Amino acid sequence: LAFFSGCISAADHTLFLYYMEENLSFNDNDIAKLFLIIGVMGILVQTILLKPLNSFIGERRVIIFAFSVGALVNYLYGTAEDKRTIFIASTINSMTGMSFPTISAIKANNVAELEQGRIQGALYSLSALASALGPMMLRYVYQQTKNGGGFGRGSMFIFGAGLYLIATICAWLLPEEQANSNLKRLDDSKKRSSLVNFDTGIDYGAIVDDDEVKV
Repeated sequence: LAFFSGCISAADHTLFLYYMEENLSFNDNDIAKLFLIIGVMGILVQTILLKPLNSFIGERRVIIFAFSVGALVNYLYGTAEDKRTIFIASTINSMTGMSFPTISAIKANNVAELEQGRIQGALYSLSALASALGPMMLRYVYQQTKNGGGFGRGSMFIFGAGLYLIATICAWLLPEEQANSNLKRLDDSKKRSSLVNFDTGIDYGAIVDDDEVKV
């Protein structure tokens, strides 16, 4: 999931403006408006939407939603015939930014405290590799299709949409019990409640150490 996310997002960021300038006649004013939209929407999504959405549907479904939006956005990029479509797609594209921090959270929730640095290092290393390979793959697709092959000049974005769909399927296959911290917290709460001695009022859940209860 981290690889697909880094691959397509890096390719979009690297090649997007060149494509728009060459094929849809974007000028400096259009690019400035585009950056303003992307910046404002990114702030709103990361600071206002992400946490409530994660609490409501869980990390797994957040990733499925983000990747589904990414597939739609890249499809719109690839089939756009006017600037309006690009501005609409760029507005909702900020939703895909929820995927990487959510993937990072899932990884952190499934390893011990002493392994947090190692697992985050692995995540960012993989993302760096994906950031290098993504633009290369999409640029190759563009070179092969810019003169009419495939789905036309926007084929590289259609290809990116296909990768996002594959990533969406992979996200759907994640085990719910490991990819949803809401369920994990609920299970921990139930385990804790089952250890409470209601006759004495002693909370034995407070003295749980791994799988052993020390009384």
